[in-house]
Amino acid sequence: MDDYRNIPDRLVRLSKPLFSCVALLATLAFHQITGAAEYILVESPPPESAGKLQVPIDYAFREKPLSERFLLKGLKERLKDLPPFWRDTRVDFHSRTYAFDRRNSSTDKAEAWTVGGQVEYESGRWNNLGIRAAYYFSSKLHADGGDTGLLAPGQKNISLLAEANLSYEFTNTVLKGSVVRLYRQTLTLPFVNKHDIRMLPAVHEGYTIWRENSSLDYIVGHLTQFKDYDSDDFVSMSEAAGAFGTNKGLTLAGGRISLSDDYSVGAIDYYGWDTFNTFYAEATYHKVLTENLDIRLSSQFTYQSSVGDELVGDFDTTQFGTKGAIAWQGAVVTLAGSITGDDAGIRKPWGGTPSYLSIQRFTFDRANEKALLLGISYNTDYFSSRGLSSFINIAHGFYAKTSSTGADLPERTEYDITVDYKPPDGFLEGLWVRARFNYVDMEDSSDTVRDFRIIVNYTLTLL
Repeated sequence: MDDYRNIPDRLVRLSKPLFSCVALLATLAFHQITGAAEYILVESPPPESAGKLQVPIDYAFREKPLSERFLLKGLKERLKDLPPFWRDTRVDFHSRTYAFDRRNSSTDKAEAWTVGGQVEYESGRWNNLGIRAAYYFSSKLHADGGDTGLLAPGQKNISLLAEANLSYEFTNTVLKGSVVRLYRQTLTLPFVNKHDIRMLPAVHEGYTIWRENSSLDYIVGHLTQFKDYDSDDFVSMSEAAGAFGTNKGLTLAGGRISLSDDYSVGAIDYYGWDTFNTFYAEATYHKVLTENLDIRLSSQFTYQSSVGDELVGDFDTTQFGTKGAIAWQGAVVTLAGSITGDDAGIRKPWGGTPSYLSIQRFTFDRANEKALLLGISYNTDYFSSRGLSSFINIAHGFYAKTSSTGADLPERTEYDITVDYKPPDGFLEGLWVRARFNYVDMEDSSDTVRDFRIIVNYTLTLL
């Protein structure tokens, strides 16, 4: 119990650097929302209010908006009278330029500057059938030091047909609104997602059926292979988990119930054959108290344990997290915390973790680790209407131990700053420039641990 008595003192310690961040925020006067998992934060700039803050279980089943801005407007107009397979065809180009510079010490560095992106094709439906394909590539302009994740290991270029799938949509049965998708595809689930934190998304190969944007959303599927964001090779799900030379898959099933417009609850289970099982559950609640005041509360629970032949070891662990955000007249304060079981850290070999403490550098889920996150934001219509936004996260992890020996691991505090520019309309629509800075304060270490990133995205919808 002595470990928990110091938590209030740690909150005070963590609040001190926060005051300097408040001064920075006041200077920038940008919109900021903190507290989402990193794999969600990298998908888009922060939203406008606490009510629109994405949590993992809602994010998994959200509706994906489509752009109505086409480069080949004349061709799109000529297709409008053709059958849906041709009329609803989409071709998109998502370009990305990424500059990454990390320093772990005076002698340990990793830097790269790359260009690349995704060329995507998706047909309309013919007898409810559709096809999709996407080509991914990342090319080196400059690289030095260790691997950065922008390129394949050894700072090698990446090039492959990453997505290729056939889908079928049910329109007139009890499964109305459900979609079956076969072969290579991207997913947005907790622990199994695109994890698009560098140049290219992660991709899964398998078979799924899901329904989204309804009062009862669900997904059921079996995944056989996985390609990480820094690779152009697909490997089995068990090999991605660390069981090299094996060929085991992952079976999943889960869903979300929207009890009202403001309250939802969901859960999902992943059974990694002969590796480990992961169960994840989350509940979220949003309430508008007055015209200028709203709150969002959410809690999450993760349970992991080895199963079958235990190809990646014998372990059993949990993580509990909770998060609250309150917004008043443009000011948003976020507090999140998590506690990880002492038997092992949380494993996430198939995508980004949904933990509320997952930020730029660390996920704060080592064995026995307790972690706190503080955020503050201020939003003005003047800046958000011009496409400007930013967010700051400060997280502190403590009491972590080595699961094998029980030895204490160093405490660490991470400071993240992100500034976005994404024009909402005009000739620059489709552009998104993001600048990110990260600094880590490690206990009993004099090394400077930091990284700096600049990402330029541009989405061009051809059809």
